[in-house]
Amino acid sequence: MKCQLLILHFALITDFCSSVYIRAKSLEVYKQIVLIAPKRLQPQELPLLKPAPGQVLIKVLYSGICSTDLAIYQGHYATTLPLVLGHEFCGEIIEVGPEVAPEYLGKLVTSEINETCISRQDPAPCPMCLKGWSNHCQQRRVMGIKGWPGAFSQLLLSPVRNVHLIPPNIPPPEAVFIEPLAAAIQTFELSPITPGETVTVLGIGRLGSLVGQVAALMGAKVIAIGRSDKKLALARQLGVWQAINARQGDLAGKVTELTAGKGSDMVVEATGSQEGFSLALRLVRPGGVIALKTTSGLPAKIDATSLVVNEVRVQGSRCGPFPKAISLLQQGKIKVEPLISGIYPLAELERAFQVASGAIKVLLRHY
Repeated sequence: MKCQLLILHFALITDFCSSVYIRAKSLEVYKQIVLIAPKRLQPQELPLLKPAPGQVLIKVLYSGICSTDLAIYQGHYATTLPLVLGHEFCGEIIEVGPEVAPEYLGKLVTSEINETCISRQDPAPCPMCLKGWSNHCQQRRVMGIKGWPGAFSQLLLSPVRNVHLIPPNIPPPEAVFIEPLAAAIQTFELSPITPGETVTVLGIGRLGSLVGQVAALMGAKVIAIGRSDKKLALARQLGVWQAINARQGDLAGKVTELTAGKGSDMVVEATGSQEGFSLALRLVRPGGVIALKTTSGLPAKIDATSLVVNEVRVQGSRCGPFPKAISLLQQGKIKVEPLISGIYPLAELERAFQVASGAIKVLLRHY
């Protein structure tokens, strides 16, 4: 599939270099798919978007379905509807607004998902942005999640300060992984690990597969726990130290044995299940870290006494450093092509959601 992706990539670039501006001018309407209620999608056709000062107009080429998209689609993650979902994507800049350098035209890009005081260049930034915590901007809009129409659309507006150029050796379908890879990296930006430490990843699917690769790249002994033998076999191919089927039972005993009796230094909970946190608490060592990566929207039971007695630190994290993610993909240090379970036309979004529930990563093709 890698060869096929590269062929698609070069054909795509050639096509756009010769015709993107002609097509951009000829467009009068564009299509998007809106979630109007849980599990109810509605295609819409709208007049062509126009970038405002500081914005760029992006023709979306590929997008990806993540766990947050699934949770919103299923009604577990509360947000305001109607909404165009999707925040993992790559696309071509086909128009720039005032105050944006024309050199951006024709560039292959992705975008960070938080529109903030900083990215909007607000004259009076909020206190969080002033402190450098713009991911938690008090006036932020979040692409495909909160107040900002997302990437399950033919066109997308983004502040130019949010966009990142994609190097030519990253095929567009693989560039979709930049955002989730950045989120995986953020796990260890907040809680650094040292070579030889043990990191247990619960749930080896969409995000867990990337977390496991990043941890292994940093020299950790990675234990992957999941329910799919196929996904676990892939995890072994991608560098995890041990892969355990969750149905085997006594997972705490197995992890204790593998860690010389102490437990895992860090447990990354990426299952999206209500039981994930409780399991993580049984696997982590005293003084260790539980890193929560799921946005399933489902409540979890917490044994606060064990947290206190064992002095376990709980960490949440979401958005991460795009430049580091791009660099790892560019260098080939993280493999994402094997994680692609299928590619569907944007018009088949409902079918893609159904497949995505049991797959690693389902992509959408927008052209």
